[in-house]
Amino acid sequence: MMGSRRLNVVSYLGSQALFKDMSAPELARIAAASSVRRLSRGEEMFHAGQVCEGLYFVIDGMIKLYAKAPSGQEKVIEVIGSGGCVSEALMFSEGAHSVNAGVLMDVQLLVVPKDVLVNEIEHNAGLAMRLLTGLSRRMNGLVKDIEAVTLHSGVKRVVDYLLHSPVVGDVRDAEKDLTVSLPASKGTIASLLSVTPEHFSRILHDLQAQGLIEVERRHIHIRDAHGLAQFS
Repeated sequence: MMGSRRLNVVSYLGSQALFKDMSAPELARIAAASSVRRLSRGEEMFHAGQVCEGLYFVIDGMIKLYAKAPSGQEKVIEVIGSGGCVSEALMFSEGAHSVNAGVLMDVQLLVVPKDVLVNEIEHNAGLAMRLLTGLSRRMNGLVKDIEAVTLHSGVKRVVDYLLHSPVVGDVRDAEKDLTVSLPASKGTIASLLSVTPEHFSRILHDLQAQGLIEVERRHIHIRDAHGLAQFS
């Protein structure tokens, strides 16, 4: 966490791709209407059915977006860390949140009110296009997630998750002994990948038995990225 260090909201907004090339007065106007919010692990940011108040920028910490059945069972949809943004899809509608957002790691958020952002969009075509680009990117990601759940095995989903980690890069050029640190608990990652925690553990155990990875709590050491890519 950033602790008590005061956030320069104007500078932070200017560093975000969404507000790229906006003038200092424009950024100052948005900053003046925005607020910094801190939540602790285990708290809820919002619930399904709650009216969207604006865009949430994750300054630091980590949250999960998840659906919850009446039985209490959860399905993690997305894990969002520092630099991420939540609620873009509701900027152009009167709809409420369709999912819940819970805090996985103490989080500091910048909340930009919806009405302020909509007003800026009406006068800034570049901002509108960047927001739409972000929406398109997220939609494509969700489509890929649906494809993986419906067409790929649990093993392939886990392997792809590990290999698509930024630390791995291009598998063709990857060296051995890369380490992927799971951003959340194994149970949360299992839910994200639509496998049970037990199945997730079995997959990791099998991959380790093959000499492809080594598991050390949340740290997955990839011993053979090429072999791992062929395993599934």
